[in-house]
Order: sequence, then C-alpha cells, then structure tokens
Amino acid sequence: MALTQKIIRKLKSGTWYPLYNTFYEKTSVDPGEILLVSRSGLALESNILAILQELSLPEYKGFRIVLAVHKNHRDAILRKLNHYHLKPDSIVQTGTLPYYYHLSKAGYLITDTTFPGRYIKKEGQVILNVWHGTPLKKMGQDNPAERYDTGNVMRNLLMADYLVFPNVFMEEKMSDAYNLRELFQGTVLREGYPRNTVFFDGDRGLKMKENLGFEGCQLSLYMPTFRGRSDSVKEEEYISQVRDHLSRLDHLLEDNQILLVKLHPFVQNLLPVDNYKHIRSFPSEYDTYEVLNACDVLITDYSSVMYDYANTGRKIILFAYDREEYLSERGMYEDIIGYPFPVVSSPEEIAAELQEHSGCPDRAFLEKYCTYERAEATSCICRHILLHENACNEYKMPGTKKKKVLLYAGSLKPNGITTAYFSLLRNLDRSKCEYYVSFRSPSIKEDPERLNGIPEGYHYYPLATEMNLDILTGIAQLCYLKWGITSFGIRNRLQKAYKREWKKHFGFAAFDHVVHFDGYENYMLALFEQAPCIRTVWVHNDMEKEIASKHNPSRPLLAHAYRTYDHVVPVGEDIRPAVERIGGYPDNIQVIANYMDVDNIRQRASMPVDFDPETQSTVSLETLRNVLSGSERKFINIGRYSPEKGHKRLLKAFDRFWKNHQDTWLIIIGGMGTLYESTCELARTLSCSDHVILLKSMSNPMPVLASCDFFILSSFYEGQVLVVPEADVLGIPAAACDVNGARSFLKQYGGTLLPDSEDGIVQGMEMFAAGKIRPMNVDYDSRNKDILDKCEKLFLE
Repeated sequence: MALTQKIIRKLKSGTWYPLYNTFYEKTSVDPGEILLVSRSGLALESNILAILQELSLPEYKGFRIVLAVHKNHRDAILRKLNHYHLKPDSIVQTGTLPYYYHLSKAGYLITDTTFPGRYIKKEGQVILNVWHGTPLKKMGQDNPAERYDTGNVMRNLLMADYLVFPNVFMEEKMSDAYNLRELFQGTVLREGYPRNTVFFDGDRGLKMKENLGFEGCQLSLYMPTFRGRSDSVKEEEYISQVRDHLSRLDHLLEDNQILLVKLHPFVQNLLPVDNYKHIRSFPSEYDTYEVLNACDVLITDYSSVMYDYANTGRKIILFAYDREEYLSERGMYEDIIGYPFPVVSSPEEIAAELQEHSGCPDRAFLEKYCTYERAEATSCICRHILLHENACNEYKMPGTKKKKVLLYAGSLKPNGITTAYFSLLRNLDRSKCEYYVSFRSPSIKEDPERLNGIPEGYHYYPLATEMNLDILTGIAQLCYLKWGITSFGIRNRLQKAYKREWKKHFGFAAFDHVVHFDGYENYMLALFEQAPCIRTVWVHNDMEKEIASKHNPSRPLLAHAYRTYDHVVPVGEDIRPAVERIGGYPDNIQVIANYMDVDNIRQRASMPVDFDPETQSTVSLETLRNVLSGSERKFINIGRYSPEKGHKRLLKAFDRFWKNHQDTWLIIIGGMGTLYESTCELARTLSCSDHVILLKSMSNPMPVLASCDFFILSSFYEGQVLVVPEADVLGIPAAACDVNGARSFLKQYGGTLLPDSEDGIVQGMEMFAAGKIRPMNVDYDSRNKDILDKCEKLFLE
C-alpha cells in the first residue's frame, strides 16, 4: 500500500510531468526556433535583453523567437518590450504547457540562470548559458551552505553547449564551483558579456543622461546586495538601516549631485524615495546597464555589478558597512579591501569620496575581471552560435586523466551505512580518482548539516529532482516493483523511462564508475542500472530479511540489479548467500568489509558526553553522566529503534539478569526507527526499569560507549555490524547473537557468538559477569589496508 501511495503522490506533485514526457518523446526539434528566458522569466534584462535586441536585426529573420515570462512579471516585461520596440514571435508563461512544449521543441535555448529540474536536453538542441554575473560571493560547492542544493544549477551548466565567461576570474571560480573543469564537455566562449557592450558607447551614455534630465550633474547609482532574511525582524532592521543611510546621505549631497537607487524589489516597494531632495528611484522602464552607462559613479558593496561597470573606467565606491559580518556569514572568493576602489562604512564617507577623483579601475583589475570584454560581444556570440561564423574565441575544459567515480550516499541519515560511507571517504586516496559525492537534494533539504561529515577534497554532485513520472510509467512501475511483471511492454517502458532519467541527471557528465553505496532506494537502483559505465552496488544488510520485514527495496528490481550490475559488494561473507539467492548470479560478487576509522572513533570517544537539541532520553544528561562515571557495571547496545535490532528481547533478557546483578545498568542508544516510544513503554513495565536508560538521536554515542563495560548485540540480523568493532577499538568487550552480519566478523577475530535467543543474550551477560568475554584486539591497520586496497582497485577498474 505504501508503494502505491508513493507513486500516486509523485504523479500528483508533477503536474506537467505526464505531458512533458510526451512532448519530449514526440516533439521534433525545430532548428529555427530560439527560446529565451531571463532570470527564470522574472525579468527581461541584462544579457538576455541585449541578445533579444541583437536578434531583432535582419540577419536573424529566419528564426522564430519565443520569450518565456513569469505570470507575475508579464506586465512589466511587456512594458519593457514596448519601450525597446521589441516583438518576439511568441510569449509563453513559465510553468505552463506551452512553456514545456517549447522547451522540448526549440533548437536553441538561451538563459542566464537555469531551466527547470524536469527539463531534459534533447538531441539536436543547442543551449547557450550566459550566466548572470561574475561571482564574488562563494558559489556552488565552494559554499558549504549551498552544497546540498546545487544540483540543478550544476546540471544546467554541464549540459550547455556554450558557456560565456567574460573574464579569467569568473572562468576559474565557476569551473571549480560546479565541476566544470573535469566534467564540462561543451565549449567555453571567452567573450564579453552582451550587457556590457553598452559601456563601450560613451555617446549613448551621455544621451541617456540627458534623457533622464541629469545633464550637468554628477550622477551616481547606489546598487547594493540584498541582505534580507526570511526572518521578518531582520528584514525590518535592514530596511530601517537603508532608510537611515539614505536620509543621512541626502542631507550631505550638493545640488549638482543626484543619486539613483536600485534596491531589491522587496525593499524598493517598502522604501519609497519620493521625499528626498537628491535621491531618485531607478527608472524602471530602462535596462539597468543602459542607465549605468549614464552614471559617473557606481556605489555598491559585494555585487558583481562592479566588475561590469569597471569597463567604463569610472569611479566605484564600495559601501561595505557590514563587511566583517557579511564575510563570516556568506563567504567571498576575495577580500574587496584589495580592490583599487575606496571601501567606506558610512554615508559621510560616501559623500566625501564623491568629491574625489580617485577610485577608478586600474590595468591589473581590468585584465583580471574584464579580460574579454568588447563592444562587439553580443553580435559575435549570436553570429558564432546561430549563424555558425567563427566570431568568438573558443576554449575546451582540460578534463582529467583520472577515473571519475560517482559515490551515491543515500539520505545520509545517522545510521551504520552513513558511518561506513564517511569512514571510507575520510580514508580514500583522493589523488588516484576524482570522486563525486552524490545524493538526492530533497532527502537532504530538511537537514543539510548531514553533509558536514564529508571531508574536504571531494566534488559534490546532488540530484535536484525526483522522477519525471507519467501515468502509464507509474502503473508499469507499480506492476514491476510490486509483482515483478515485465510483460505487456512494461520492461521496455521502464527501461526507456530510466534512460531518460539518467540523461536528465548525468547525460552530459562522462563518469567512469558509479557506486550505489547505500544499496537501497528503488529509484536509484533502476537509475544506475542505465549508467553507460561500470556500475557497483554495495550490500549492507541481509536483504532477504529486509525485504521480508520492510518490503524495501523491491525484490524483482533488486534481483535484476544484482544480475546486471558489474559488481555487487556485500560487506560480510555471511550475507553473501542472500545476495546469491536474490540475484542468482555469483560471478559479480566481491565481499569488501566496512572500513573502521580507528582514529576518528577514538577522537569522538574522547569528547564529553553531551545531548543534541533533538536528543530524547529517559534520564537527564546529568544522571547519564553520573551513571557513566559511577562504579556500577554498564551494558550498552547501539542500534536504531526498529524490529530487527531485537531491543525488546534485550530488555527482557536484561530484566532476568538484573534480578541477580542489581549493580548493573543497560543503556540503549538509537538514531532512527519508529519503536522508541514502545521500547520505553516496555522498559517501564520491567523490574529493572530504574536501571535502564534509553536514548534517541545522539550524534556522538562514542563517549557513552567508551564509558561502558560490555557491548551486547541483540539483533535478529545485520549487514556487517559496525558497533561491535567500534567497541573493540575502544577496548570494550563485545558479544553478539549468532546472526548474519555479526557472525563472520566475530568468527574471524575470535569473538563471542551467542545463541540467537533471549536465553542466549542472558548467557552472554552471565559470561561477561564471570570474566569470560574479553576484547578481541583486532589489528585494524592491517584490516583497513586490505579494505582500501580492494576499494581502490575496484574504483580504478
């Protein structure tokens, strides 16, 4: 039932998915149609406006021009079109059926941001991305706060046929922020920005100044970066601050000085400037850059507009009154203090600087940030791409000679698979391969801090969207996942759908190896099956028992994956038989145990015992610390609160043991699962209840483990259990029920296996009390070296 409801929800949420899939499959690409989108349809400005003006010339009359606009901005865009006497052949509203129809039909697609996450580039389509500015603020994977959500921007840039980089600085930063250096297979045009061509026409600027009525005045434009927050209090503080700055500056300006103000639309609407003497609102009917060309001075802060305006050679003032705060919150590639412009922190300093003639860009600045700018840039770009003339300087990214390995992480929830993933990442030799950490952004969105466990030196490759699921494919998927039906064209339909999905996410990035490390998730199993490279899936559990108890993942899908992937990697010998029974193909199976990051385990264990904000506990933190520092015996179990962990039989066994050993505590720590409350209820009914501590959601349980005397694993089944070797690393004796996942490790290293029952757990407790269970003292250095050698040999294949 849950699977059926999930598919229905996906169909409902993707309003135009069914019809977009039809457009994608059935609509032919028209090489004579150009689709233009400016700021995702929210405006008509900057590079896209300049290109649209170029396309109105006679040499492009053979093309049909389609402009996409957002419904809330349609009127403003129509006014601007009328002002500039521009008449595209068609105007479509973003998010509508006509929009998706033209997305699948247009031969040329031109944008300055991104196309929607469901868009899939078709054979024969040519994409030009004229990104909307040179980045000063850290972008993409360079900005930790953005890493989880960079997927759609990254894939849009990677699938472009042409990227325009107007300077060497932008090329360098964008290449690293979005994996372009290694993965981009298109062409970089080292060419000026279309919007900046206006700066090479001084007479046009003088004429604009005259038209605005400011001839003979010193005309300045204040264009700051928006600093608002979703918090309304912060927004009010920001608006109040801007109002104060403008009021003070207005009193300081002279009669021959005019200040135009272009603020973020949210602020502009709440902060009218009609009552000022020397301050005017930005004339909205004109393009920003046309007005900028009329200005004598630009006043900004951290906005990329400074790099554009530098083409004029005129004065720039950086009003960075909150520089330290902004640097700490947002992060920048460079400190503006090193720029050849005055950096001021008050309106009084602005007024003083307006009297000075210094503060213009120098040669070094222009070479770095205006490298390829020229008056003919717009014409050259359009003629190069649309008329196939050799008009621009082309550059191809160098790529890499290393193997490119995509490591899919799953949701990174706090569990054993995530622990194993992070341990492997911390210890792989990153000089041997280019590794790309992948995950689905929707599953990380609520808790992006999960990415904090990923060490530096890895690329990020988030998947931005869910499946483009149409009705017939949804029905076919249900039939296959639930009942294994492949006839009636179901197999072909699903294969076609997942090939389409692969193309959507990865079709423009040539990976050498994709690794489904999580090993679950029906969508990802089917998606990676379509990868045109080496495919590997890890197995962290006894999947026969997982499917029997949780119905996840789909057994027919998993069986097909185990047969068709190039490598299937169970993490323990005792779960290999289940893999063979599911897939029926033993030849592609290789057992590789999970890496034990000994240094990390010991470092975490040395930290103080503490709760997280979301930690739930049956005792206070103070009580827990007192118990741990006390002399009474302490048993511990760590595992999510779910049926397979056997917590209920562990509690009942401990209750029997405790009656004769009342100087003993039992501590259970679980990260995930749904049985915490019922486990607490059971504990309260037992005679030992005041010696039982139950904890949920504790990001670092190692200090608690290190303070206990005995670890006991009560699970009904495992993959390759991590907590037993973690206990051993810390010198804590451990025992486990004789089940898959625990058996192979404990047998290999002489550990203690107990009968798989409540009685067996009691037996283990009595054995420890009698001094019969000791730490295994495994040689983890040798073991880990073998694991890394196997992993890296696999990835380098």
